[in-house]
Amino acid sequence: MWRPVLILAFCLMAGIAAASPLDDAEQAILQCRAVDAIATVEAFRPATRTQTLRRLWILGVANNRAGRPRDAVAPLARLVAQVPGNPVFRLELATALIRSNQTERARYHLELVQGANLPPALRTRVQSELDRLAKPRPWQGYLRFALIPESNAARRTAADSLNFGGLVFGIDPNARAKPANGVELGFGLAALPRLGESLRGRIGADLQARVFDGNAPDDVTLRLGAALLHFGDGGRQLSFELYASQRWLDNRKYALTKGVVLGYTRTLGPKARVSASLLRENIDYSTGGFTLARSALSVRLAYVARPQLVLRIGARVEDRSSRGGNLAGQAAGLTIGGDYAFAGGLRFGLDLSYDRNAFDGLHPLFGVERIDNKVSAAMQLTNQNWNYMGFAPVLKLGLERQRSSIVVNSYSNLSASIGMTRSF
Repeated sequence: MWRPVLILAFCLMAGIAAASPLDDAEQAILQCRAVDAIATVEAFRPATRTQTLRRLWILGVANNRAGRPRDAVAPLARLVAQVPGNPVFRLELATALIRSNQTERARYHLELVQGANLPPALRTRVQSELDRLAKPRPWQGYLRFALIPESNAARRTAADSLNFGGLVFGIDPNARAKPANGVELGFGLAALPRLGESLRGRIGADLQARVFDGNAPDDVTLRLGAALLHFGDGGRQLSFELYASQRWLDNRKYALTKGVVLGYTRTLGPKARVSASLLRENIDYSTGGFTLARSALSVRLAYVARPQLVLRIGARVEDRSSRGGNLAGQAAGLTIGGDYAFAGGLRFGLDLSYDRNAFDGLHPLFGVERIDNKVSAAMQLTNQNWNYMGFAPVLKLGLERQRSSIVVNSYSNLSASIGMTRSF
């Protein structure tokens, strides 16, 4: 795909002149004897880091040339983990992933390659390949599982009393913050029939569940959606979806949501990608019998500064109207963050968020306007070398703190998530 510019890139970059079995293996590849090259490097035992990296490179290229892309993935993935800033290694890994039908992983590495200073012709080919891979397969799915200990999973107040005009009332301990341990499950499956050269349909279902040990309510949501997806050149994608979801809290119906969302994504230059969504939904709450109409606009920009560094920023605004329930109001939020891949395979992500939520009118009990200000931080750790049968372990740590003009709506929560995820 990207050759012949890749085949000798490592050798030229390393400036290695001494003869060795690795030289013989490289010559075998150039002479279309990739199988012989594989046998040579598999028998070779490297003595230095440079030899180790060179051996991984030759093994990956040779397996790709020999029509064994699945065997090429492992050595090339280890090579990229050791040298995450090298675009040549990522391109060769992307080639192996594409040929072994691991399209989502291939897209990830091709997007990171765009952070390098590629020649214009090669950059155009990378974008064309991304446009091709953006058109999904006939079926998509994912499975996620995690353990989720949290200090205040129910987002309850830590206050032990309320003061009304000098009268003090205690808060039931069962209504106050307490730690909880639980599990999080996620499953989704969608069919994407082809309706035209650049048009796909999407009919899918998603199930999200958070089940706790009794110190927080179990939370389950089933979502059904039908969408039209249009794909264009330059990373452009337009989507229109109708959806409905049912949410249960502790096995009791909590809310039924019906809505529509319009989405748009495109690239901005060689390194940036912007996405936006406009949503309108109606929520019917089973408890209390009131309804909420919500409109929201969100925008997100991702910038690939270097092959191992991705920066992102997002913003959102929303407006709510309500018949009962005192939920009408406005909200806005801002998030900044990024991901960085360290040499050795460790990948670190951090996102910082601020949200302001204002509610119309005076609170019927406290007699003041409710305004919530929430700050949060989310950290994610994973390792590119940790992968078993397509499942990758992920560690997430989160800190969330909300300060409200209504004391019972103030809370803090420290959370962790230790789990496995897989897309298929």
